[in-house]
Amino acid sequence: MTHATSDRVFVDPASEKLFHAVATRIEERETQLTQQSPDGLPVTLTTEEADRIFEEVAPKKKGRTVGIGYVNEVARTTSSYTSRRDEETSQMKARMDSQQVRLDSLKDLLDVMAVGNPTMQRMLSERRAALGLPVRDPEESDPSRQQSSNPTNYFEDM
Repeated sequence: MTHATSDRVFVDPASEKLFHAVATRIEERETQLTQQSPDGLPVTLTTEEADRIFEEVAPKKKGRTVGIGYVNEVARTTSSYTSRRDEETSQMKARMDSQQVRLDSLKDLLDVMAVGNPTMQRMLSERRAALGLPVRDPEESDPSRQQSSNPTNYFEDM
């Protein structure tokens, strides 16, 4: 809180008005994002997002944002930094997607290897259960490897 005494009383009505306007806008945005969140967990804006809201709400005077003093002289985040960060984020997402494909492939390979091997099936089932993963029937993982002539269900013993 800016322009306030130690007991949090504003000394300037304009500062108090700006503070409440920014706080209200931030709260509205967080509520909106929380409602849009698939998990329904509360969303808190980053410092950068809150700063952007402040710059939108705060009055301008001679091309400068009122209320932030010499911060006006500090270089703002450049678009080159933002685009570089976005590119790095995209690259990381692509790498994560690639790793997920590889992990899924390995899970399927283990299931194929477990077909007809009750010991390996039991070990895979126990490991998946310990990790909180769903237990899969390896014969369902690869339709081309299903053995319709062998109706034995290896998971009945568990």
